Amino acid sequence: MLLAAPVAAQAADSLDNRIGEALFRRMWVAAPTATQAADGLGPLYNARSCATCHPRGAGGRPPDPAVKGDQGVGYAIKLNNDPVYGRQIQSNAILGQVIEGRPRVSYREETVRFPDGETVRLRHPTPVVEDLGYGPLAEATVMSARVPPRVHGMGLLDRIPAGAIEAEAARQAAAGGPVAGRVNHVTVDGRRQVGRFGWKAMHPTLDHQDSEAFSLDIGMSTPSYPEPWGDCTPAQTACRNAPHGDSKQFEGLEIPSTVIGLIDGYLRDLPPDGSLEAPKDKAGTALFADAGCAACHRPSWRTAEDAEHPALSGRDIFPHSDLLLHDLGPALGDRLPMGEANGSDWRTTPLWGLNRLAARDGQLSLLHDGRARSVTEAILWHGGEAEAAKERFMAMPAGERKRLVRYVLGL
Repeated sequence: MLLAAPVAAQAADSLDNRIGEALFRRMWVAAPTATQAADGLGPLYNARSCATCHPRGAGGRPPDPAVKGDQGVGYAIKLNNDPVYGRQIQSNAILGQVIEGRPRVSYREETVRFPDGETVRLRHPTPVVEDLGYGPLAEATVMSARVPPRVHGMGLLDRIPAGAIEAEAARQAAAGGPVAGRVNHVTVDGRRQVGRFGWKAMHPTLDHQDSEAFSLDIGMSTPSYPEPWGDCTPAQTACRNAPHGDSKQFEGLEIPSTVIGLIDGYLRDLPPDGSLEAPKDKAGTALFADAGCAACHRPSWRTAEDAEHPALSGRDIFPHSDLLLHDLGPALGDRLPMGEANGSDWRTTPLWGLNRLAARDGQLSLLHDGRARSVTEAILWHGGEAEAAKERFMAMPAGERKRLVRYVLGL
């Protein structure tokens, strides 16, 4: 009988995770329907489910300009709050509504030559929006493309103490070198918090990131984003006046806190799509550090003690990220500030799981807009605080460069 309570708790957790996974995959529909638990999509939206942008928990990719009509996977155009189009271009609409536009991308290619003669082709992207449905964008509107990040391992990142992240920023500042990561402090629910999720570390918690995705990508209301029309602006009256799925039985929302909690629970327990152990390639580890990569891609953290989530509690993890903002120079800049992040600031992306991503998809889509097709390309785009590390990488003999890339892909 003493084992009954723990076993029951484990069974409940398992059931909640299965429900959370089902909700992550659920294809939401437009209101009104007979089943209010599944309606409220849009009226304007980019995807009908979380899994549409994160298939198998993976990230997205940009459209392929060579394939007519290709929309990529989860590819979106962010805006600096356009007076008509809002914060993001919505590429889909429910029946009777007009889409905002069709995001596309064009590329200009550049050849980069290493000192030993090897060459790499870099793609300079220009995001475009075709078939704008509500007139031209405002003259001051800035566009920045995004691909969805991977969601594996987010629960462990969520358990890194905020104080430890702030201490890492203080340590880098005190060192006085070119690398000086900063925390993106964001105010959520009236509290100033440490941002850790998203390309510019705009979200302090899983539930806040998930809530914004429901609002911007699926057009559904949550406790953090209660507007049932999602990103539709006052200028888009047809969208705002369309039927919505908010319901008294669901806290007056389309996605109540219980649903957010179940999806968060599912994501929290998704292990990293890579190794949970320290890298075994000691020579690669040393090369990674000597090149300067570890200055931002901090190899390890220890999660906080957490009685509520014992699987995440007090663990040494190896995401290879300091979760801080770093200025990566004008080549990656997008002129779109977010919180305390400037246009050229980006959160250090965790590197764990790249090996499985490459093996599964055949080609990587790295950096915030997916422009880099390989680890080498991604490194060559680094500037600003990472300029010296990039130059050391370029100066390496070809064998060492390949060893470093193999190390990153093995994480």
